[in-house]
Amino acid sequence: MPTNKHASFRYRVLDQCFCNRGRRKWSLQELVAEVSRYLQEEFGVDIVIGKRTIQGDINVMRSRPPRGYNAPIHCEQGMYYYTDPEYRIEKPPLRQDELIILREVVALVKQIPGMPQLPLLDLIMQRFETVHLSNGSLSNFIQLETNYQAKGTEWIAPIYSGIVSRQVLSIEYQPFMERKEVYCIHPYLLKEWRNRWYVFCREGLRSSKQQAEASKAGLERTGFIQRKDHLWNFPLDRILSVGPVAGAHYIPNDLFDPATWFDDIVGVTKPEDSEPVDIKIEVDTVASFYVETKPFHRSQELICRDDSRAVFSLKLIPNHEIMNDLLSYGKHIRVLSPDSFCQMLADRKG
Repeated sequence: MPTNKHASFRYRVLDQCFCNRGRRKWSLQELVAEVSRYLQEEFGVDIVIGKRTIQGDINVMRSRPPRGYNAPIHCEQGMYYYTDPEYRIEKPPLRQDELIILREVVALVKQIPGMPQLPLLDLIMQRFETVHLSNGSLSNFIQLETNYQAKGTEWIAPIYSGIVSRQVLSIEYQPFMERKEVYCIHPYLLKEWRNRWYVFCREGLRSSKQQAEASKAGLERTGFIQRKDHLWNFPLDRILSVGPVAGAHYIPNDLFDPATWFDDIVGVTKPEDSEPVDIKIEVDTVASFYVETKPFHRSQELICRDDSRAVFSLKLIPNHEIMNDLLSYGKHIRVLSPDSFCQMLADRKG
């Protein structure tokens, strides 16, 4: 790219002219006047430029890198303009290696069911591939564990939109073997755990009946109760409908940090008022290699190993997910401590 500071400045001014949506086409004389004005303002001295200088600048901008910018400047009946109104010299086209990386990332994202950006991603990739004359195919060298028949994935798009637009949502929810209820939620995070999706949120009013009761009690006039001290977790497969709550005030997330919230648990369930505990497990030799290569939790460490067993330590908050994981190994795993967790597992076994 050019290094002369006046030339580089002139290219940016010309780019700004051609990017002006209210004034797309410029005569050569108008470009000379506009560039001269900006040069005067920037450098504080009179710098004389002519039509030949601007014509030369345009030719440089049209040329391919590294000399120029491959700018789509067209002249029609003496008027200059960009044929691509979205073009900017400060946003050069992607290199071929960058396009390959982008294509692979898009291929991975497209495996997430229900993401609302997928049609737009396809259009963006088509545009990039047209510009770069690529073959347009998304390679499939990595496959995520995705269950496209899992219930609830149809709610990913509206809930995601609610999170991005900071919109209070009304959801109709029915737990297993229980009656359905309506909740108003302030959605903060969508999380997938073993092919099941969850929305983490702040809860509002639960039903029309409760809304009437709240209104009578004078607790809330706008249609929902603000519960500022409680984080809710709804599995999407038990949601029956999702819709926006018109006029409801959205409460930003001040309940948890998604980047660290799951550090001391397995899965998505975090019991309230609980602290991590030190857990020791004894694993049969064969099963120990599976446990070692696929740890239950990031805190897992190997304490010792001999010919018949291995002992591992974990530091986490006990929940249903870690208990299910341990019990799935059956007799091949025994919990050594603490006693409280051993009792929880015994109760789970029944």
